[in-house]
Amino acid sequence: MTIRRRTRLLILKSFQIRYISLILLLLFSAALLTGYTVYYTTWVMFGEKLAAVYPQGLLLEIIGKVNTVLLLRLLFISPLVILIGLVLSNRIAGPIYRIQRFIKKIQSGDYTGKLKLRDKDELQDLAATVNSLVSKLEVERKARLEKIDAAISEIDSLLDETRSKGGQTADLEKRLLAARENLKDARG
Repeated sequence: MTIRRRTRLLILKSFQIRYISLILLLLFSAALLTGYTVYYTTWVMFGEKLAAVYPQGLLLEIIGKVNTVLLLRLLFISPLVILIGLVLSNRIAGPIYRIQRFIKKIQSGDYTGKLKLRDKDELQDLAATVNSLVSKLEVERKARLEKIDAAISEIDSLLDETRSKGGQTADLEKRLLAARENLKDARG
């Protein structure tokens, strides 16, 4: 399986949108907390001194300009944060999508191939664990099929033996044939 460069940034939309929303919520919360702390500290420390130096109208104008600049910068930073959140969430959502597809392939009985993720993708450890699990399942599946094949061969041998003895074992032959069919059905 060749790994191609991911061209879509939104792979698991609901997951990624929740992830980006969480990042934005944290960004705005941090900005509000920082802004409040700076404003409060500034006014407590310099409020009286600034009021004595600047006329009240000019001081309010300065505060208004500071608020506008802070709001514009926050709005300017938001798309950048969204883009970074999209790229980071893609490094999680892409592997989740690939792992889901790989597991569905295994569920359908196709144990071929390995789960491969891109170098910068997250969940590398999970992919290695899934590959290890699939390898173990394949070994167990092969062992089970070998046991079934051995049982079918044993039944075939017993059937040949009962047929050579004649009609005395017709009931045993029917039971062996039924057991053989059950094993073939179990083999798939």
